[in-house]
Parts: sequence; C-alpha cells; structure tokens
Amino acid sequence: MGRMIGIDLGTTNSLATYIDDNGEIQFIKNEYGNILIPSVVGIDENDDIIVGELAKERRMMNAGETASNFKRRMGTDAKIKVKNRTFDAQMLSSFVLKHLKENAEKQLSEKIDRAIISVPAYFNDKQRRDTKMAAELAGLTVERLINEPTAAALSLGSNILNQNLKFIVLDLGGGTFDVTLLETFENIMEVLSISGDTMLGGEDFTTKICEIFLKNIKLSIADLSRDERTKLYTKADRAKKLISLKNVEIEMEIKGKKYKSEITQKDFREAVKPLLVKMKAAIDKALQDGNTDAREIEKVILVGGAVKLGIIEEFVEKYFHKMRGEKIYFNNDDFIENNKLVSIAADPDTVVAYGVGMKERNKVFKERILTDVCPFTLGTEIVGRRFAPIIPRNTTVPTSRSEYFYTIEDYQSQVTVGIYQGESLNIDDNLFLGEFLLDVPQNLAGKEAINVRFTYDINGILEVEAKVVSTGVKKSKLIINGDLSEEEKNEKIKMLEEIKIQSENKNKDKLLLERANRIYAEIVNTEIRNHISDYLENY
Repeated sequence: MGRMIGIDLGTTNSLATYIDDNGEIQFIKNEYGNILIPSVVGIDENDDIIVGELAKERRMMNAGETASNFKRRMGTDAKIKVKNRTFDAQMLSSFVLKHLKENAEKQLSEKIDRAIISVPAYFNDKQRRDTKMAAELAGLTVERLINEPTAAALSLGSNILNQNLKFIVLDLGGGTFDVTLLETFENIMEVLSISGDTMLGGEDFTTKICEIFLKNIKLSIADLSRDERTKLYTKADRAKKLISLKNVEIEMEIKGKKYKSEITQKDFREAVKPLLVKMKAAIDKALQDGNTDAREIEKVILVGGAVKLGIIEEFVEKYFHKMRGEKIYFNNDDFIENNKLVSIAADPDTVVAYGVGMKERNKVFKERILTDVCPFTLGTEIVGRRFAPIIPRNTTVPTSRSEYFYTIEDYQSQVTVGIYQGESLNIDDNLFLGEFLLDVPQNLAGKEAINVRFTYDINGILEVEAKVVSTGVKKSKLIINGDLSEEEKNEKIKMLEEIKIQSENKNKDKLLLERANRIYAEIVNTEIRNHISDYLENY
C-alpha cells in the first residue's frame, strides 16, 4: 500500500499536504517550488495535456485551449471544450489531482495511492460523487471527503478545543462560499449547521470588475473575442487585489483599439452589493438552522483566498457587530499552539489544506470527538410528485431515522421507494439518488404500511431500508458517494490512456516563454513590447 496525502481541490488553486517523519504537516511543491497549483488544464501545440502554472500562463493567449473554474460544474453533465477535445468537470479535475499526485511522488520518492480530499460543505451528493470519481481516475483511493470549513477549523489545533466556544467559519474560495457554525465544549467540536452557495466566490467579484470596465468604455462582453475576455478577466483579477487599497486602472486593447478606464472603490462597492446579499443569506440560514443568534457568536474565522478583499472583512464585522480590533485572525496568539501555525497562519489560501493534513495525522484530535452534519435534507417521494423529508438538513451524523407511509391504491402489489436529496417540496427540483421496488400484499388503499428508514454516516454513505409492516419483508439500497460503474470507469480510463500528459522536464523553459508572451499581450507600451520581442527572438 502506498502513502496517503491530503488535498484541497480548489476552484482557483489546489494544494496537497503530507505528514513527515516527525509527524508534522508539510506541503507538496511543484517543479517550480510553489505549493499553490492553479486549477487550470490546457492542451499545448503538441496536443499534450498541461496542468497548473504553465496552463494558466497559456490561457492568456490561447483561451480556447485551456479550461478553468470547472469545479463549479462538478455534479453536472456539462461538457467543456478544450482545443480539439471535450471533457467533463470530473475528467478535468482528475488531471489536477493526478498532477498533485505526481508532484508528491516526485518529492517523496514514494508511491501515492490514497488521499483525504476537502470539498465545499454545501456540495451535494452528485458533486461529492464526481470528486471521488475524479480521484479514482487519477489513481487515488479516497479515504475520506472532509468539508472545507471543518478542515479549516481543524487547522486551529487543540487550543480551540480547550475553550467552550461557539464560533463560525466563513470560507470564501475562488468559486464557492461555505458557512459552518460550530461549538466546542469538553473536548468535543460539534458542527451545528452548514450553509453556503456553490456559485458564489472570488471569481464573481472579479467578474464585477470586468462589468464595470466594460460599462465605462461602453462595450458589452459580446463585443470581445474569447481571448480578449480572458485577457480582461486576468487584468480584473489583478485589479481586485488592489481595489481595497485604492482606485485601480485597467488598460487593454480590444479589436485593435486601446481602452483605459479607472475602476473606483465606490463603483466596486456598489457592484458587489448583490454578492454580499447572497453571503448574508447563507449566514442567516446557518444561524437559523443552528438556533443561534448572531450575538452569540464568540469568534468569526475567515478562510479562502477571497477573504483578503477588504470589503469582505468590513461586511463580516458589520454583520456580527464587531469592532475591527476584535476580528479574529489565524495569527492571533490565542489560536497558536507553540507557534506551530505561524508559517501558514497569515495565509487563508492554505488553512483548508493544513486542516486536511490535521485530519490525516489525527494527532491533535486523539481521544477527542469531532461531529459533523448532513448538509442537505434526505427523503423520499410521495403522491403528487411531492418530497417527504426523513433526515432534515444539518442533522448530526451518523444518524438513522424512519417514517411510515401507506399504499394509495386498492390492491396495488408494489411501491417504489425513491431516494432524493434537496430542500424543495417539488420532487423534480431535488437531486435523485436512486430507487428500488418493494412488493406489498394486495389490499385496500391505506391498509398496508411501509416503514422507510434512512441511515446516514459520517463518510456520506446512505442506506435506505423499506419494510412491509404486515409481513416483515425488507428491501434496502446503499447509496455510496463515488460509486462508479465498471462501464463508466473503463470508458474514462480508456480515454485517459489516449491522452498524453506533458513531462515536467519540458515545462520550465515553456513556462518562461508563455509568461513572456502573456506579458507582451498585456503591455501596450511599444518600447517594452519591442524589448520583449527581441528577447523572444533570441531565446
């Protein structure tokens, strides 16, 4: 059996951890010595797959030959075209996971075949299933899927468990927003509720800057080519990092014409108000489900790269009626044990991965209890295509609950037990997980009762059992996150075998060239462009 690693599979960046010989958590580095790996996949001029920094650099000049933000499409059947090939989000994620696995094997000189992987707390069953499938295709067995905010809480170490504390973790990543309400008491850390939005993240704040720029120059996104859109997005993403400090200026060439516009802090604040409203709704929901008033929250913990935006910090402070000086950061001495977290404490990009490593190590939490919850309601279908909840969302897991249902027609001989996940009364708006048929004695309507029991464990395994009360006959179905049929698996593996992934030793020079090309495209100054051009010709 090979070694296990911890992985934070992110929308914008991904990273991996391992436990060294001293039992300490370390980060896996890529061939350039970096721990943050852009979650970008591309196809180069030789039709080889490229992943990470090289693919990100190439995206500027060859947008149609790269894919990013595909984590948002996990759990869907969406097809993503990359150059002359078509992938789904699951396949693209498998390339990123394989890249992380290969980096780890190169760094550790060991076979890597197992992983603990973090997922957004609000990922549904299908999205979690796709994540496990992606790992299988990358040659990794998933030992556990852990919710990202829970992983972030784990990274706080044992000090937080030594307090009786009610706190909330707000995780705003590149593409998702998670809210987790937790409480610690007597060596127990309990997740009280989970909420979030899988279509809200730092990428949306970048998009708002793009919209402001286009409005200022009186153009629409439809006026830009695909490469121009990518170029604008890249410039807007850099502007986003400065907008909290000052007004920023974006300059770029569109259809041969040069445009320049100032993005003011005032305009940015106005544009992102709808995004802050969505954040507020998710926080409200978590507090409501956890029967908690905002004034009861004793600590607020921000994680995810997007929380570096000053407006996010301001919003959170106002929401919880906290003074700026009372805001809790990871480099606060109250949360540091023997300075172990000092090196990464100030970087919200890495805390989830560090927490995954904590779960992998399981040292700090030995003989202590960590509880989690079911993020979505689980239930069955009843007459009228209606949803009947059996396990409500935010129920502490593991759990087992049952309900009684009755036949609706005279002399019916079978009932269909449908298994769904979601919050809508209309069954068609919820996620279908499976179904099975159960034979019942023929009788008058309402005379035969069926007891349906849902049992859900901490690994996301759901067992549904139905029993005919009058006969004691039982039938059950197991729903396991990550189930992959042999046919599906073989089809995807065959596709992977036909794809060449570029070897690392070619990448360093190519990265330099792609970066020079990207800078050339961004710069409008003729003198600087000529200098770069001369460099490329003589390289």
